[in-house]
Amino acid sequence: MTKRKHITVIYTMAGGGHLKAAESLKEVLEETGRYRVTMVNPYIELMPHLDLWQRLTKMTSEDIYNKKVIGEGKTGLYCLTYYAGILLNFKLAYRQGRKLLGDYFKDQQPDLVISVLPMLNRVIFDAVKDYQQAVKDEKSVEKAVLITDWTEYGRHIWFPKGDDYYAICGTEDALKRASSYKNLKGRVVSTEGLLLVPSFQEAGKQDKRAVKEGLGLNPDLPVVCMLYGGQGSWRMKALAQAMVQQAPDVQVLFLCGRNEALARDLQEMDMPFPHKVVGFTSEVPRYLAATDIFVGKPGPGSVSEALHFGQHLLLDKTMALPQEVPVLKWVVRSGAGAAFKNERDFMAGLLGLLDKIADGGQSPQARPNIASRQIPAIIDKIVEGGTA
Repeated sequence: MTKRKHITVIYTMAGGGHLKAAESLKEVLEETGRYRVTMVNPYIELMPHLDLWQRLTKMTSEDIYNKKVIGEGKTGLYCLTYYAGILLNFKLAYRQGRKLLGDYFKDQQPDLVISVLPMLNRVIFDAVKDYQQAVKDEKSVEKAVLITDWTEYGRHIWFPKGDDYYAICGTEDALKRASSYKNLKGRVVSTEGLLLVPSFQEAGKQDKRAVKEGLGLNPDLPVVCMLYGGQGSWRMKALAQAMVQQAPDVQVLFLCGRNEALARDLQEMDMPFPHKVVGFTSEVPRYLAATDIFVGKPGPGSVSEALHFGQHLLLDKTMALPQEVPVLKWVVRSGAGAAFKNERDFMAGLLGLLDKIADGGQSPQARPNIASRQIPAIIDKIVEGGTA
């Protein structure tokens, strides 16, 4: 029996997309029987004592991102200051971080290291070099970046300098950016869409009416799904209050993620339309399969999921993080959806879409995402040391 190759996937809990990508990689690769996958969050498991933000604020950098930047919508100057602090943290902790990662690789002995997070990748790959030198085999382990954003927000945020790794891109924008770097020539590969949890494949084949009925919803009434990522957002409550004032003829799914306080507040609201308030769940594909209109922030993962099902998109531009602006621009430019900036704009957009649906208007064309099917073959070629 051939020994399974060992893959280390490096992720972060800052936002939900990185964890989803890591879990998806683990699922699709281990399913082949050719790989075993170890997931590691270096910020928590290897170097928590190097977190500058925790020293200054008593909150981890991931908690600040999830609770302040995303949860409270501090996407402007606060967010940019946070990013600057992260970059400074990496510079100050470079040597220690590189050693800790290098020691980890010596212990794990991976055949491939895949990063699904930004900014730390040069440190990660330098640590891999240290491991290679320790075992005196420069070809002992391959390296790759799987970008979970629509594209890079700034140069080398995801794709650092150096020609010693592969770049896996799920959008045209990311592919163009990676291909523009001379150091990545011959090492850039694309998938049809950002990597989604494999269960989205099956959910996309289900009959929408049947899914609605299975969730206890009226199959003849449009469904709005409000989703602001895995951490939820208090913006959802403001939009819910706007809907209460005008009581549209619609059913609403409020997916609150890990924001339990938000879920409690929404459950206590008296809403004049059918609705469900859902906490953190692994059944997002099922809820999205029942959805006609997607409302949320322009997260690359959430937008990719909505596109997969062919839904109308209403995206909150006030909640757009700097790295999500390219998503927003693409959606509006391509005609895949619309953006709103306040509750009045939101209601105007929502009521317009409901009128369109009532008049028999055609739904947006689904953009099937097959990245999870393509990944195993890509990884096979990378592990073999060939051109992916």
